[in-house]
Formats: sequence, C-alpha cells, structure tokens
Amino acid sequence: MNTDKPAINGVLVVLALVLFFPAGIILFVIRVRKHRDLSYQKIYDWTVAGTAFLIMFPFMRFIFTNEINQLFFLLPGVFLLGISQWKRKRLNDRYKLYRNIIMEQGIKSILGIEKLINQRRGVVINDLKRMIGRGMIPHASINMYSLTLVFHQKGFVAREGTGEGHIHEWDKPLPLYKPSEKRLPKSVECHGCGSSTIVRPGESKACPYCDSLLSYPE
Repeated sequence: MNTDKPAINGVLVVLALVLFFPAGIILFVIRVRKHRDLSYQKIYDWTVAGTAFLIMFPFMRFIFTNEINQLFFLLPGVFLLGISQWKRKRLNDRYKLYRNIIMEQGIKSILGIEKLINQRRGVVINDLKRMIGRGMIPHASINMYSLTLVFHQKGFVAREGTGEGHIHEWDKPLPLYKPSEKRLPKSVECHGCGSSTIVRPGESKACPYCDSLLSYPE
C-alpha cells in the first residue's frame, strides 16, 4: 500500500461530512479504519475532521442564534487541527528515533525496533516503508520473510537482451557510516509535558511523566 495515498480522498470526506452528514460519517469511519497502521495518514484524518467542523461553522451561524451552539462547531475544529499538528510533530520525532535506533544502535530487526518504538508491527513496517520511499533511510529495503532491514551495498543488473550489465544509482556502495565521537549524557526537554530527563548517547527512553518518546539530540 502506498502510505502517501489516503484510502478515501480527504476532500470527498469533508464534502460528505458537510453536505451529507450521515454518509460522511460512514466514509470517515472507513477511512480511519483503513489508516489504522498508517501513521502519516492518521495525521490527516484529524485534519479532515477539523476542517469539516470549521467549514460547517459559518453555516451554523445562520441556523443557530445561540453563540454556544455556534462554538460547538468552531472549538472542536480548532482543537482537531491542533491535534493534527501535534501528531505531525510526534511522527517527525519518531522518524528521528527510528534513525537513531537503526544508524546509532545498529538494530536492523523489525521485532527489535518494534519493542523500542512501542508501536504495533504494522505501524513500524509502514513507517519504515515511508522513510525508505522518501530517502530518510537510503539504500534500504525490508525483507518481509526475516522481518529485517536490508542495506544494499553493491549490485549488478543485466541489461535486457544483452550480456552486459550496469550498476544502478541505488546499488552504489554506501558512504561509510562513522560512529559518533564520545558524547556526554544530556538533559532533554520533553516535547509533551516540558519536563527534563537525562538521556545517554544513543539511548531512547519514555518520559517518566507523560510517556513521550525521548532520544539523544543529534
């Protein structure tokens, strides 16, 4: 599945929510269920819901004269869009944590990454697929049989109809990855609750107050 392509177009869902409310709810529920393991698309599910509320708000001003009833559409819309932005930041932080686990700690097993990230296997696999597809983890692929990340060092691909071959750009040797120099533990501020926690180089841990993921700053 293409993780950058939604199960149901967001514009269609918003129009259905605004113009055909019951049908829109059904489409939205289907979309959310299909995005269960797609972190990137789940962010836009919050955006779709918030946008629908904000679009309905000006229409409700003509229907309801009571300001409290009007705020029933405005405040949830603002709140849901805020949640969307917060989820986006959390996902970006998780991408950094993936890179830390893979490149710094040298863990290539999906099962090992799954335990450190504390996410469902389907979520981890789709997150990694998107990162690979967008070049955040270059020269890599996922072996679904062994559930491991595979890094392609060299490759020789035959040209169809000839006995010759050529090396693809993505098959060229990877640049050497140099481990970081010895670093000292740092106090990392939690993006969730604002508390400070000591994190060692290459370490990832949960905030003791709100369980947000913390990683050593690059």
